[in-house]
Formats: sequence, structure tokens, C-alpha cells
Amino acid sequence: MSMSISESTYYRRQHVTGPGCVLVSIKFGVTPENGVLVVKRVGLNQDDAQIKFDLESHKTEILEGVHEANIKYGGSLQVQEIEVVPDDYPKEGQARYAAYQIAKHVLDKNI
Repeated sequence: MSMSISESTYYRRQHVTGPGCVLVSIKFGVTPENGVLVVKRVGLNQDDAQIKFDLESHKTEILEGVHEANIKYGGSLQVQEIEVVPDDYPKEGQARYAAYQIAKHVLDKNI
């Protein structure tokens, strides 16, 4: 019986401003047909794993940020999966900015 080991890489960037805090965590690959997979990143002793922010807006911002970087740097990155921290409190634009920075980093690295 052959067991194969696979590697899974997330790229993360925290973005904190006065009233907002978000960890953007992206795994690139092929976007699933039914949309980006969302995984909750919770601590072992964290009882409440309810997401306390607008998840759809968060996903949209991440996709927009990656798309902007793809256009600017001639990339073709696709978002396969994102991790979310349920008790983050992002402000509008934070996830887009962080996703852009992550995608730019990955595209720069692969040139």
C-alpha cells in the first residue's frame, strides 16, 4: 500500500488598523466549481466559532484583491481555499488590500 504525502500551503497576512483586524489566509490552486472553500481557523479552547463578520463580503474582497494583482502583474492565480478567524473584525477594504499583497508576493516569487 502506497501512502503519498501532499503539501498544502497557505499564504497569510494580518492587517490591523485602529478599529479593524483581519487575518487573510489564502491557498492558491483551482477555484472549485461551487466556489472558494472556506475553513474556520479556531483555537482548541475557542468555544464560539460563529463568524462575526460578513463572510460573503470578505470572500469578494479577497477575490478582488487577487484579481487586481493578477491584472497588474500578469498573473493567473486562482483562490482555492481561504481560512477565516471567526472573531476577526475586518473593516471594508482590509481583506482586499491584504489579498492583493499576498498575491503580489506569490507572483513576484514565481517570476
